[in-house]
Amino acid sequence: MKHSMHLPIALAASLLMVATHAPAQTTANSDRPSLKGSWQFRPRGTGCTEQYFFRSDGTLMVQSAHEVSESTYVLADQPERGGFYKFETQVTQTNGRHDCQGKQTPVGKQSSSYLRFQANGNRLILCREANLSACMGPLIRLKGRIGA
Repeated sequence: MKHSMHLPIALAASLLMVATHAPAQTTANSDRPSLKGSWQFRPRGTGCTEQYFFRSDGTLMVQSAHEVSESTYVLADQPERGGFYKFETQVTQTNGRHDCQGKQTPVGKQSSSYLRFQANGNRLILCREANLSACMGPLIRLKGRIGA
């Protein structure tokens, strides 16, 4: 897997080895785990940590280094082949500062990628396509944090 893929909402997201063991929440209209809550990612080679706060209203806040961005997101109810869920985002606001990779995420930037849950929904990876050839992650679900 490639770990340097930059996704628009500062999802420069790439590897923690520890996963939590609590069961993941599922949504009312599908069997997929819920994104709602706090997630963490450490992009390889940056010494930086990113925090993702997914809300049930389809909004997302990302803190990556000095950048804080807000986005809307849509996650498909059903997976495609291989367990990949289509994941779409659009940045709605940002503080204009630099993320963990030294980049700024522009307002209005849209992204389409594929998300795949692991470890009973407590870990996930994001991929450019519905395969493992270009992915970042894992993002680890944080328990006992805001939104979790």
